[in-house]
Amino acid sequence: RDLTNHDAEDHANLTYVGTTNKGEDVEINKRAAESDLIVYVNINLVAMDGGHKSVPVGLASYRGVRPHHNVSTMLHSKSYMDPRPGHSAIHDSCARMGQLLKDSGVRIFTIETTLNNEVFPQPFGFMNKREWEWSLKEQATYLAAKKANEMAPPKLRHQVWMRVLAPYGVTGINAGETEAVHERTLARLHQQQLTEVNGQSDVMVVGLPFIGPYNVNSIMNPILVHCLGLGYLFNMYRNKPVVRPGGAMIMFHPVPWEFHQVHHPSYVDFFEEVLSQTTDPSTIESKYEQQYATDPWYIHLYRKSHAYHGVHPFYMWYWGAHALDYLGDVIVVGGNPKACERLGYRAATSFRDALEMAGDTVGRSPSITYLHVPPLAIADVR
Repeated sequence: RDLTNHDAEDHANLTYVGTTNKGEDVEINKRAAESDLIVYVNINLVAMDGGHKSVPVGLASYRGVRPHHNVSTMLHSKSYMDPRPGHSAIHDSCARMGQLLKDSGVRIFTIETTLNNEVFPQPFGFMNKREWEWSLKEQATYLAAKKANEMAPPKLRHQVWMRVLAPYGVTGINAGETEAVHERTLARLHQQQLTEVNGQSDVMVVGLPFIGPYNVNSIMNPILVHCLGLGYLFNMYRNKPVVRPGGAMIMFHPVPWEFHQVHHPSYVDFFEEVLSQTTDPSTIESKYEQQYATDPWYIHLYRKSHAYHGVHPFYMWYWGAHALDYLGDVIVVGGNPKACERLGYRAATSFRDALEMAGDTVGRSPSITYLHVPPLAIADVR
């Protein structure tokens, strides 16, 4: 049989299913909606994914994504990694959509898999460990890799790291009805990733990895840095963030003023035209989203080239809305000063400088929590 890539702008091949009891539009791929059975297969790296955040989202149109990919929903999702009812507005919305599909006769057989935390192969396996666990050999390998990394031209360095394949091992496979399967998936993920943390700190520190969901074989542009840091890593918690309300987040990343023109064309314009005017998510949503989402050229590039949808940078910005509303300061160590300024962040040359800068927000003797990545961990904050 042929393989078909879902096209969210192919309106002739979309089916409008209806609205949920909260008025959310559900529109998905026509072939999926009319099939006798959908077999959904995934890997669940984090608790945010899977469950009803599968078919209703992954096979939706722009019309079907808007009800939950918006600023209000993000602000009412106090942890994207805690899909329990009432804890995450985005998961509550997806659950209602999934129930509507079920009630409408769309049959889904769900297969979800979980993986271990083996992110780096040998000889880079030391990066899967905490630094004080490194052997003498691993310490030497680190020093050699660090030196080579610093000497290599950026383009070559990028190509090398993009070729590194994670030697993941499968820790679980569950199949059947969506909610029953996802309950087991979450249990396995929590068993592996939940890490108890006592109380909140004044400062959260995290080093951002070189890769995220949207820059595979591409460029980690400043907007994707924002999504990865304030969208994903800030939200790696249950109950409450590791940093107190009004606290500071210090990230390590170069934040290059660089974009992939083929993969992220609307990102370029979003960064130049939108963020130069405002960084407020609600203003951005009301003033600019429709223009980008319906732009014929962006739609053409999405459908006929290799570009993300024109609205995609908006969703990446909204993903950090909760963190922007919650934090008092965001500082990036080693970040391009002009790019950071455009994002509404501050750039520091060293961690010492970053702490000094954060002093105006958190005082001169702040408590600090460091989120080590890898491995993927969810802070269970008490």
